[in-house]
Amino acid sequence: MKERAPHDINQTAPAPIRLIVTDMDGTFLGADSTASRANCDAVYRAAAIGVPTVFATGRASRNLQPLDPVRDAHPLVIASNGAVITDLDSNAILHHYPLDPQVTATVAEDVRAVLPDVTYAVEYLRTWGREEKYPLTWYAEAEVIAPVEDLLTHDAVVKLLVRANIPTPNLMAAVAPVVGDRLTVTYSFVSEMGFLEVSPPGISKASALRQVLSDLSIPPSDVAGFGDMPNDLAMLDLVGHPFVMENGHDLLKERGFPVCGDHDDSAFGVTVMEILGLSPHR
Repeated sequence: MKERAPHDINQTAPAPIRLIVTDMDGTFLGADSTASRANCDAVYRAAAIGVPTVFATGRASRNLQPLDPVRDAHPLVIASNGAVITDLDSNAILHHYPLDPQVTATVAEDVRAVLPDVTYAVEYLRTWGREEKYPLTWYAEAEVIAPVEDLLTHDAVVKLLVRANIPTPNLMAAVAPVVGDRLTVTYSFVSEMGFLEVSPPGISKASALRQVLSDLSIPPSDVAGFGDMPNDLAMLDLVGHPFVMENGHDLLKERGFPVCGDHDDSAFGVTVMEILGLSPHR
């Protein structure tokens, strides 16, 4: 990560943009999972004129290290697809919405009846747990390794993770009808070994953003939003100024959102500077 440029504290933001909300991976971060200097500078320039940035991610609150370069801008983070709202600078959890363990255990059992090879993991507020056969992938080792029914009673669970050896869209097609409206199912990337994220009913990046906007007394119409995957869809539907990344999922592009450019080209930062009327440093 290169040193960020200094920010201008003398400009003022034109109405109606009063807040920016952005996904992390595939949107604010490049393919190397780092934030460009231009993207970081845009966050600081926006903050300096009174426009805060809120990050909304499927990541757990313990996995926000790529945001360290913008920590001094004091952003809020919607983590775990809306189940946790945290202050990045202080690491304080402002709101959280846990899964009902009994409902979730029943859902997990029902899904396993349809897909016997499915494996589960759970996210707690600060740590995570997994079943023995759940693949580690990018995670460090779990605090707890146990059957899903035990994972669900170990501590308050904010997200259930579902993996199976079929592509993500196929897994979604199989799991969503089983879950129904008992819980919220989405995904944040597509892979050959499917990966789904399950949250409490009604909980999403959009629902958490509504809470943040209520706390700050800002209407959704005054918000610019950026995303790239299906778990960003409801959030982009909510805000007054939505943008989808050029590298984004077709589901978002088919919605007709403006396409702002590729995440590897600092499209977030370039677009924020444009919509706030800020001129780049020379």
